[in-house]
Amino acid sequence: MSKILVRSSGTHHTSGRDSIWDNFTTEEAVTAAIDLYGSQAATATAYCALDAWTEERADDYKFWFGVFITLKDRQAN
Repeated sequence: MSKILVRSSGTHHTSGRDSIWDNFTTEEAVTAAIDLYGSQAATATAYCALDAWTEERADDYKFWFGVFITLKDRQAN
């Protein structure tokens, strides 16, 4: 995990690129993840965020991390 945090300054912005996620809200992605993955939705979105991070797709990472946090918060309640 510490290796991931060290890379945080190394990500670049993907602004200006077309992204499928520009067409969806976090809430829509949360609902879709639950529909597709059920109780494993948070894990699935964490993998999406990690994949985006390692490929230096900063905007996608932010989106998926937001979805992950929303799912984790719901599971905690």
